[in-house]
Amino acid sequence: MLRAATSFVDITPQCEVHLCGYVGEARKHPAQGIHDHPLAVSLLLEMSNARLLFISVDVITMSKGKAEIIKDKIKNFIDIDSDHIIVNAIHSHSLANGFTDEAMLGTPDNPEYFHYALEKIVESVHDLEEQLTDVEAYIGTCKVHGYYSKRTDASLPYEDNAAVIKFMHGERIIAAMCNFNCHATVLGPDNMMLSSDLIGEVRSQLTEELQVVPYTFTGASGDISNRQFRQGNDFAELKRVGKGIADILKGIQNYEALHMDEAILQVYDHHIVYDNRAFFNEYQKGIDEANAVLAQEGISLDERKLRTTEVMILEDKMTNETVDFHVSGVVIHAQDLTIVTYPGELASKFGLALRAKCPSKHFLLIGYANDYQGYFIEAEEYGKTYETKASNTPKGESEKIVSEIGDLL
Repeated sequence: MLRAATSFVDITPQCEVHLCGYVGEARKHPAQGIHDHPLAVSLLLEMSNARLLFISVDVITMSKGKAEIIKDKIKNFIDIDSDHIIVNAIHSHSLANGFTDEAMLGTPDNPEYFHYALEKIVESVHDLEEQLTDVEAYIGTCKVHGYYSKRTDASLPYEDNAAVIKFMHGERIIAAMCNFNCHATVLGPDNMMLSSDLIGEVRSQLTEELQVVPYTFTGASGDISNRQFRQGNDFAELKRVGKGIADILKGIQNYEALHMDEAILQVYDHHIVYDNRAFFNEYQKGIDEANAVLAQEGISLDERKLRTTEVMILEDKMTNETVDFHVSGVVIHAQDLTIVTYPGELASKFGLALRAKCPSKHFLLIGYANDYQGYFIEAEEYGKTYETKASNTPKGESEKIVSEIGDLL
């Protein structure tokens, strides 16, 4: 037995907001308009032994505290376990603040917007149970090339897998899932208009094809972006890249039946705690190096963006003597499909490793899910990239986490 229902809701802010994700003079000021309206997209699946509810929210990140508030509200009227609700962010850097528990990159929290969006989300899923429809699932897969790659080197392997799942009642598509693995960061730090960026653009184009708004997410894309292929940082470039990726997804010819009539869920939890003072000299060295680059003339927009952010993050890291957090998620075994949720930005190498180890026919990883704990990058990259300098996870710890998840596959 498999039943599905889906909904979406416009969560465009009705109050003043700041765009969250970039550091710069422009982002010190409120957003100045709306390019495309942010959404929250929900997908409820009912199997013979379990229910799963996926909610994708158009914000940069989702803190555990905010995710738990959303879950608690929903559990008041949908009979579902908390672990079976996955609330993830799409990670556009041109969306409103309010879904973190504290300031992010100098952008304050925004309780007014969160509570507005919360009520919209809860309202949109309120009747999903009544809308559940018998469906059969079909999956189509493809590779995406020519539009994004590993950020540092386009010649290196990256998580190039993509998938579309259609939940169909006869000839009609009732709901859909879509996954491709790239940062939603085509637009640059000078953009001051609300936009769901790459996830939103691809989702919009697929909606025209599918006639439903697909639950769309990115997976192990912590070190993937369109940087190596970028022809600009504006809305024309967003349209070009979004259309290119959407056309590849629309071009999937072969869809096969996906058996997922029942699901088994396992929880993983990895505790990270350390004395942060041992790294203060390293952080200061990074600040000095970044400032030296910023003092140069003629550096690229991408370089300025990264170095400016690096300085702020490293300065912030030096304010904490102890780092203590949990990396938690779920592994969902649904017959032909295994889904892993991850509370942050996992390097593509790890996504490929989990995919290779997974015995199921198909594998999906949902990033930025139910919490946000930053970057998780392979040990050999440490000290070389912005992502490793920004990470709160010590060198080699990501390998341990991925190994623990792999043991559950």
